[in-house]
Amino acid sequence: MKKIAIVSRKGGVGKSTLTMNLAVVAGPSTIIDTDPQASCADWGDRRADDPPLVHTVPAGRVQVSLKRCQTDWLFVDTQPSAEASLIEIAQIADLCVVVLRPGQLELDALGATLAAIRAAQAQAVFCINQAHPQANLTELIEGLAVYYPVGPLIRSRADFPASVAEGRAVTEWNPDGKAAMEIKNYWLWLQEYLN
Repeated sequence: MKKIAIVSRKGGVGKSTLTMNLAVVAGPSTIIDTDPQASCADWGDRRADDPPLVHTVPAGRVQVSLKRCQTDWLFVDTQPSAEASLIEIAQIADLCVVVLRPGQLELDALGATLAAIRAAQAQAVFCINQAHPQANLTELIEGLAVYYPVGPLIRSRADFPASVAEGRAVTEWNPDGKAAMEIKNYWLWLQEYLN
């Protein structure tokens, strides 16, 4: 089982939505939702019996919860702002996906996330999420790539909130849409990176 932690110490960057969408496109997977808001768990409830499995687990219990996971992929949706739990989760993950929305407040908060990743001595990549559809982010990508590899962009698309409201991923909601293609491209890139 490969363990991927979706991380950012800044809230509102789209960690939960990214987690849901990657878990669906990955195939047999489990989500561990450590965020007290339990967004992934709420989404999982709307899916009824459709996979992926979603478990709500306090951040300090992730290691113990791994024993119950029987799928190929495990995605951990982390809570913002809790440095100690982020370090612990990063240490057990095969890879941390650092989620960043392109904005000054998000860039200001990035140092705390990177410090936690370094403290955990974890492998990491970036996911630039919720980017404006026409934004040129070449300079941002080049700046981030100094720290960790940067995957394909995921842009702000109407399909993301619409699909979440129905308990679906964008690849189920509108399989031929731009949002679905961006999630698929990011997932393919992530798999290549892990291999």
